[in-house]
Amino acid sequence: MSHWIERMAHMSHRTPSDPASQPEHNRTMLERVRQNVRRLVNQATPRHIHANPFGKALDKPDDIVDELTRNAIRLNPLIKRHIIDGFEGVPGGFRLGWAQLPQTHGHAFSIGLFTDSDHFAQIALADGKARVFAGTDPDMDTQELEPRFVFVKEETLTLADGPRLGHAASRNPKTVRATQGGVVGRMPGGRMMWLASWLKTGSRYTLEQMRANLPANMRFDLEYRDAITIAFFAAYMLPQMNGLLVGFGSGNIFRRLNREAPIGAIRRSIRDTMSARSHGMRASGLEDYFADLMREAHALDTDQGLEAVHGAEPLRLYTSSYSGCYFFAWDSSLPFSAVLCALNIEGNLNRFAAVSSWLERNARIGALPTEDTVTRAEAAQIDFALLENPTLIALKPDDRFGAILDPNREDGIQAASRLADIAADFRREVAESTKDNVLEGDFGADGGSEWVYRQTMSRLLRSLRLPYRFDVDFRCDLSDGEVAIGFTSAGVSMMPFTRYDVSRRAWIDLTDVERTRMSVDYNLRVGLMMAALSFGADPNVKRVSMHIDSIGLEEAVAEQDSAISELMSEALSAFERIRTGDMRPSGSKAAPKDGDYHGDPARPVTPRTTDISSESIDSDDSAGSDSVGTGDDTVDGQFEDLMKDIDFDEMAFAVPDGRADDDDASMRDDASDKTEYDTYLDDDDDDPMAQLRKNPTVRNLVTVTFTRDEFLKRLDTDGLAHPTATYRMFDAEMDVDGKGALKPIDAAFDLRDSRFSPAGSQEEPELSDIRFDDGTAQLFGCENMMGLSIQRVDLLQRAVGEFHRLAQSDGLESVAKAKQAMDIINSISDPELTELAPQVTSALIDGEDTPDFSFELAQSLDDERLKARDMLFSGDVERAIESAQSTLERMDRIFAENPGVPRYFNSYAERVIYNRMFATEGERTVLIPDNLFYMHMELADLLAQVKGVDAALPHLNAMVRYAPAYPLSHLKLAVQLGRAEDWDPARAACLNALNVALDREDASFAYYRLAYAEWMCDHFDIAAAAYIMSEEIAPGRIAMLESELQELIGRAQSQCIPVPTDVPEAMHVLTQAGLPVWPNTQVASLVRKAARVCVDEGMFVPARTLSVAASRMDDEERDGADVVQMQFLRSLNN
Repeated sequence: MSHWIERMAHMSHRTPSDPASQPEHNRTMLERVRQNVRRLVNQATPRHIHANPFGKALDKPDDIVDELTRNAIRLNPLIKRHIIDGFEGVPGGFRLGWAQLPQTHGHAFSIGLFTDSDHFAQIALADGKARVFAGTDPDMDTQELEPRFVFVKEETLTLADGPRLGHAASRNPKTVRATQGGVVGRMPGGRMMWLASWLKTGSRYTLEQMRANLPANMRFDLEYRDAITIAFFAAYMLPQMNGLLVGFGSGNIFRRLNREAPIGAIRRSIRDTMSARSHGMRASGLEDYFADLMREAHALDTDQGLEAVHGAEPLRLYTSSYSGCYFFAWDSSLPFSAVLCALNIEGNLNRFAAVSSWLERNARIGALPTEDTVTRAEAAQIDFALLENPTLIALKPDDRFGAILDPNREDGIQAASRLADIAADFRREVAESTKDNVLEGDFGADGGSEWVYRQTMSRLLRSLRLPYRFDVDFRCDLSDGEVAIGFTSAGVSMMPFTRYDVSRRAWIDLTDVERTRMSVDYNLRVGLMMAALSFGADPNVKRVSMHIDSIGLEEAVAEQDSAISELMSEALSAFERIRTGDMRPSGSKAAPKDGDYHGDPARPVTPRTTDISSESIDSDDSAGSDSVGTGDDTVDGQFEDLMKDIDFDEMAFAVPDGRADDDDASMRDDASDKTEYDTYLDDDDDDPMAQLRKNPTVRNLVTVTFTRDEFLKRLDTDGLAHPTATYRMFDAEMDVDGKGALKPIDAAFDLRDSRFSPAGSQEEPELSDIRFDDGTAQLFGCENMMGLSIQRVDLLQRAVGEFHRLAQSDGLESVAKAKQAMDIINSISDPELTELAPQVTSALIDGEDTPDFSFELAQSLDDERLKARDMLFSGDVERAIESAQSTLERMDRIFAENPGVPRYFNSYAERVIYNRMFATEGERTVLIPDNLFYMHMELADLLAQVKGVDAALPHLNAMVRYAPAYPLSHLKLAVQLGRAEDWDPARAACLNALNVALDREDASFAYYRLAYAEWMCDHFDIAAAAYIMSEEIAPGRIAMLESELQELIGRAQSQCIPVPTDVPEAMHVLTQAGLPVWPNTQVASLVRKAARVCVDEGMFVPARTLSVAASRMDDEERDGADVVQMQFLRSLNN
């Protein structure tokens, strides 16, 4: 192509010997161009319609020049035109420009080619909305056409009038209002691509970030038609003809990163820059610095273990929707050395993105440099300025402070001190947006709300734009003004190797000591930022205790220890299990008993607990023997964010495999199959990161406690300028060696210390003595926290403990003790406990201690379950069924004859729903053994298979009777009723499930079953609406849904029956029919209010399941809770 251009350019300098020979010369030249363009198009242009701006001529590539020549028209002297000279790469004799043809009636103008000053061939038509359409007909109808090229408006700015607008610089320039936008063109595949940018002041345009080297008169002070024409040819058409259609600067790099595998995208971006420069086109200084950063991180080396295998790279790149940071994800098989390389590339990508964001900030406020003017050296200086003062860009680029590269700039103190103000503003925003969830009174805008504070801090911490991956955890007790934060440090291996020395005007290598000190200062500054946010988020915070830790990467790098590398690889495998959900259900009592599985009830449900091992209660057992949620101790999370794609925003907890290659995967907030409970509420035995606690390289580096007034005063006077001195002011526990490195210390505190959580916040409802006020009691449907109990064994344990306490009390008469014991027995109303009442009262009356009771009801039930299973596996199906039914009849009878209403609850959230929606006034709810419910479920499944639906129905109905707030009960019933083609009851069961569903997959499956039931009842519109809602709530989870929906629509259309075809129509149909539109159901507002009250009142055990439910019922388009809500949930852990 370049040879052709050179040959044409050479021809253009030949002067015919006779002016009369000019037409003949043009015909000869056109013939030669015809041959070369044919060859060019045949070799480089995809053969499909409108793949190139030559418009419809391209439908027949051989006729391009003929088409243009035939359409060349003679312009009369009155037609406005502008022939624009100065384009590079235009064949000789051709001149480009625009003409205002009379056919357009002034509403559009033609862009094209002048064969001479009076003959013009249109190749595109531009309208008054800055859209360009390919085509040779000035009368063409553009109504149904897609534009090939567009000026897109982005924002309005206030700029200083000066060189950026093509005017001379002055000491006191006036300011002007300007509109800024992007120049975008359609790629051959149909996708629009950013190419350059434009500014408009008044009615005049400036073109910026153009690849083409254009003279000043083609970039500044352009009228509309000139600007469109020049940009169309210089940024789009000519580069496309030459095979060089790439955007300018960081825009091209971001495009590749967002759409291509990351290592290949990095390398191709650098190749684009080199190619553009080799063809005499412009490249920005930021592009050059990007290449420097990638070379420094060894992204261009082919021996790092990051190469594609059979077209698949081991790394996947995601972008946080909160912080804007890049994060890599990788497979567990990636070697440790390759992981370290990936982390370096990731950090340098984020450094590059931060510089780009700062240049955009400059462009927005009219400061210099911008990407159009920045040099490689200036980009390097901006990068280091942002590393030295991360507050400048940590939450959003500051438009007022920190004018980097300005010799008269302030030192960034204001940018640091404003963090507290940002946190306070965001607290008020959170409080205002959620004030409907408050029962009465203050909604937390002025501070004091545990819920508002934790939500605010979770969002702020996950929005921090920092180059290096970190994990963070926090705890707080606002009543005492205590906050604790722990985060992982960025080690020396992440730090830059070179920097630009302004005085020498050269790049210099950084020594190991310099890199070490840079790492220490960076980490200390991050700690100061987090402390500022902690104080600003609530005026009641008096002290912030900071915990900075190392995960041991530096030791692994320094020692080259194979054992350490192996341990790190094992940790990576553990993280991969978290990402894929390949782990046991959580053992925490705050987690749902079924392991938090949802959706299709045909999947086997393995209950997390049975009552087998816990029914024999020893009075000496501690009430807290089953700890609540230990799963994210400070060390747990340290490797989590640094080493895996678990705690990122946008993908939140890893994009499901089926979406990993989606073009827009980098801008999505997804959740993994791993549940929130499993990730954050696991006990140590279930925690894959527990192995890291044994890692000899995990060290505490710094602990410090900042006090409010002194810290904020220091921040206002020194900012982040002298971090070590600031920590020393507060008597930090830190040991700095002779090289400036932080040495391990003995931590002065732990995030689990009781002072960092409200008193009693981890107490289970079953063991709590908290009584509710009237408003709280009405919300929860019970008078005290014990009314939220779901664990039968804990209630029995509590009762035994109370009996012992009464027996040892010296202040009560024996009769009073017996009466209190009976009150306890009656409040629990468990039939097995009631049977023991005579022994309890007799012992108390006689002044003796009560026995250590052994509760055997659940154990005997499990013995019968095991016996029935043995019969089943031995082939004696009838005896197995008969044995199980006999056992269930006996157990059901025991609870039916007992005073009270027997119930099973899968989670604390379901208990709240039951209390409010199902319990009758004055009801005494009795908890059944968990295995009684699951034995009914097991027998129902078995009978449905071997004897049919009718035999299973009694047990399905028993499940619904025992657990009306548990969606699984209703879903299993709906499935079997559907099998029996009993459509009205099946429909009712689906609606019951929808009304209590707290999870997207449960709601999706309920809609799916409802759709088929409605279809079978010939309610085509409701059936289609239910199918659409099912797919909308949980996309792609039900394989047959799409085919069933299409068949339904086809049948409805064949009968001329209108049905909804999109989500708004589906929601309208359901609303008109009086059916639930999930998640906007009665339980949604209930769980939101209950979750907030539980957190504000320090009841964190039920708060967890309620908070997860509230997050999952968020009607934003995300699959479950995102990273901010995950951070919030972690703050509720012990």
